[in-house]
Amino acid sequence: MNRTIKIIIKYVLPVILLIMILFLAFLPYGLKKYINEHGKDYTGRNIAVQDISINYFKANLSVLNFKMYESDGVSTFVSFDTLQVRISPWPLLTSNLEVRQLRLIGPVINIVRNDTLYNFDDILVFLNSRPETESAEKVSGPFKYFLNNLLMEQGKLVFVDKTVDHTTIMKDLNFFVPSLYFNQAEMKDAGIKFHFENGGSLQAKTTYNMESGAYMADFKINNLDLSPFLAYTRSYFKVSHIEGSVGGDFHVSGKISQPDSLLFRGTGQVVNFSVKDEKENKVLGARQTTVSFRDSYPLKYDFEIDSLRLTEPYLFVEMKDSTVNLLNLMVETPAKKGAVMPSETVPSAFTYHIRKFRIAEGELDLRDNSYEEPFNYNLSSIDMKVDSISSDSKWLNTYSTMKLNKRGKLQSELGFNPSDPYELKINYVITNFQLSDLNIYSKHYVGFPILLGNMYYKGNTVITGKQLKSENKLIIRNAQLGEKSGGIINLPLRLAVYLLKDIHGDIILDIPLSGDLNDPKTRIGRLIWQTLKNLVVKVVASPFIALSHLMGVEPAEAKGLEFNYADSTLTDKHLKRIRLFTEIEKKKPDMNISLVSLNDAGLELKEIAMAEAGKLFFKATGEDYQKEGPKFSKFIAEKLESDTISAERGSILLIGESRLDSIQQAYANSRVMQVEAALKNVDATTKIRVTVAPRAAPENVGSRPVFELRCNLDE
Repeated sequence: MNRTIKIIIKYVLPVILLIMILFLAFLPYGLKKYINEHGKDYTGRNIAVQDISINYFKANLSVLNFKMYESDGVSTFVSFDTLQVRISPWPLLTSNLEVRQLRLIGPVINIVRNDTLYNFDDILVFLNSRPETESAEKVSGPFKYFLNNLLMEQGKLVFVDKTVDHTTIMKDLNFFVPSLYFNQAEMKDAGIKFHFENGGSLQAKTTYNMESGAYMADFKINNLDLSPFLAYTRSYFKVSHIEGSVGGDFHVSGKISQPDSLLFRGTGQVVNFSVKDEKENKVLGARQTTVSFRDSYPLKYDFEIDSLRLTEPYLFVEMKDSTVNLLNLMVETPAKKGAVMPSETVPSAFTYHIRKFRIAEGELDLRDNSYEEPFNYNLSSIDMKVDSISSDSKWLNTYSTMKLNKRGKLQSELGFNPSDPYELKINYVITNFQLSDLNIYSKHYVGFPILLGNMYYKGNTVITGKQLKSENKLIIRNAQLGEKSGGIINLPLRLAVYLLKDIHGDIILDIPLSGDLNDPKTRIGRLIWQTLKNLVVKVVASPFIALSHLMGVEPAEAKGLEFNYADSTLTDKHLKRIRLFTEIEKKKPDMNISLVSLNDAGLELKEIAMAEAGKLFFKATGEDYQKEGPKFSKFIAEKLESDTISAERGSILLIGESRLDSIQQAYANSRVMQVEAALKNVDATTKIRVTVAPRAAPENVGSRPVFELRCNLDE
């Protein structure tokens, strides 16, 4: 027995030990060879490992230069430089795996997307097609694991999106989990950090309760470059450049079993944001946009925003006819045949609350290419504030100020119903607005360039039930027009401006507006233009109204001179008005003033006939024909030996048309001569002309003898 033991110790044990040593020595090589030759049997992809080493004394396993290839067997899908695993061997004897450290160095993952297909779809198909293995029923108890110090360093993720022909690279991927235990209640302080190739980084720290499914994460984004997202933006908007960076600190928490329990809060910033269209025009931007979220529940469509601030935002609006550049930026995406939007995509209740909204130093560039030359206008130093905006707000008030083309200023207060754009009130004041800024419109429509002038404008507009009422006060100072050239509307604007100026050279107008917005033909811009057009036409057609305001008299006094038929005597009232006309001439020296004689000669001739026949009636009877109508008619009938003729027609026949026409002309000439003489008597230097309208002119019809004041300017 002793000899047998000795033989075993001397010969067998060394052999067994040698075999074990050789087995352990060649085990890494065998594992490498097996993985390289049979990796495809387990994953559906070829796998290559450069080296595997095991330190049995320290219980360390290292895998070097691992590669899993794409389905073509040439390109690399996943690779890493080194995988190091350090375990405690003795717990394995009790079905416990205790990993002291798992360290993955230099992993690289290449993901390729083409429409809805990914380069790893075949792996999923392969794994799902494999038959399920029977569970280890003979295991007396569950396998226990204790994982410590799980690290990933210097990782890299390459995402190639062939759908938009764009590649996104995330590098320096780092991941750390301090511990992960079997039946562990909570995983704390797990962290991840990585950098984007174009700039920016993301780091996060998470906690997860495996029993309740509760999770919590705090993450920080630093200077994330937005330019790589251009390719995705082009699927929806026609833009050539996107610039800017994103940063912020955020917190999320919730329960896995309750998706809508997701809570989100934090503060984010977008810095130096800029978007350019395909013509390389900057259309949108902001130096900084800051939004601060309170506890919000995105999956419940419930957002609480503490503040939203736009610093130096910029917007470029370009118009041509009925098109606007901002609408043209959108890419038309025809709906797929038979596609139906699911009703679940529309939230049943969307709630939000913004406690403070601010715009500081904003800028808006307007360009209108609808005319012969582009109209450019700049709104700058735009400041706006709104307090407490919410989804259930019934009324909001906003306050804003801005500069108009670097010179004028607008200050406004706007109140409106967010759920009804046709319920609003706005008060605004515009000062130092330069009229020459509107030259393009003025030349296009009325043919006059505006050389000088500034405007003060105060408006109060209310829309209720789609009924618009607006009170507007307009003061224009130092307005000067250039020479008329063209214009699609023949509007005597120069004369209107000249007539409307007061003694200080100012134009002061009160312009009420009203309209029914239920009528699709009602447009506010068109309403304003039509009101101004009507005002100009009215002023030119009735200049005495503007001139009476200038002179501080009643409009009738500046309208002209009125006479009765068969009357040519100037009264004190007439002389007073003639003196007024000469004073107007002095205040408006550039204006051509004339007194146009209007008269319905036919009606006056009838009056003269009755008066002349009345003289004959008085001579024969001693009575007044106007008081003794029947007797006068009988007198005329007897003179003409006709019982059927009227007194008026009989008077004409009795006196004779030739004589009546001569008398009527004498009255007309007398009136003209007396008015001319009175003008010269008041002011020998007057240039006021007295003219007579042609007898056939329609404006004579029905008119009593008048001298109507008329004005014009030499164009």
